[in-house]
Amino acid sequence: MSTTAGVDERGASDLVGVVVAMEAELRHLLEAVGVEREERDGPWLERGLTIDGVPTLALLSGMGMVNAAAATEHLIATHRPRAVFNYGCSGAHRRDIPPGDVVIGEAAVHHGAVHILASGEELYNGSSYDVGGESMPARDLAADPALLALAREAAADWSPEPWPRQLFWPPAVPYREPVVHVGVVASADIWTQQHLRLDALHLRHRSLCEDMEAAAMAQVCARHGVPFLAIKDISNNEFHVATDLAGDFAEFPTAEVGKRAAELTRRVIGRLGHSTG
Repeated sequence: MSTTAGVDERGASDLVGVVVAMEAELRHLLEAVGVEREERDGPWLERGLTIDGVPTLALLSGMGMVNAAAATEHLIATHRPRAVFNYGCSGAHRRDIPPGDVVIGEAAVHHGAVHILASGEELYNGSSYDVGGESMPARDLAADPALLALAREAAADWSPEPWPRQLFWPPAVPYREPVVHVGVVASADIWTQQHLRLDALHLRHRSLCEDMEAAAMAQVCARHGVPFLAIKDISNNEFHVATDLAGDFAEFPTAEVGKRAAELTRRVIGRLGHSTG
């Protein structure tokens, strides 16, 4: 898709990219803003829109780390965006984070990047290291400071839409309005349900939630020097209600996934259009 966005002396356009895993998540942004144009480039359906004056390209990646990385690489190589955002649903890593809460990702971590030692213990390398002379990149990838600051500002005067009380709300948890957290998003092609494992991941990474895309996108953006930020909303808390992964997901709150993260992402992009940094 050709764009009308300008290009600065560094070769970056004023276009903002948004990469989302599922159509159920992406639709909330598209319905709120409106799609101005669509074009297919190979496997990628590119949707052009404008958010508070900011030219934006939304790309559906599909679920998983490989799909997320491939979509982000395509976006950057083809359009050279000034920033990349990822939003969507996630599962909580703490008992006190129920469905509807929103997590601004101050960092993304690939929690599946572990060595299984002969003893059976896991060795996680959270920083750059060498193996046989080959440099392995850092697995803990901080969000862009300027985007993170804008997200904090956008969240300060915003209340997420209440979560439907009757929809997948943990019976043992007193109902409350959603709140916004700032913390680590853990990513892997893994859906974690065991409570001990969830506790271990939270202890290791300080993670608030897990998804299957953010860390892959963050790593691709880091290689290109493109600012990145992930915003996630909580769709499930396995400590309280186990998702029926073997079934047909009939009780999964599909209509709600990504709704609150999409709205906060829209607000951050709007502030990006008014920022001078």
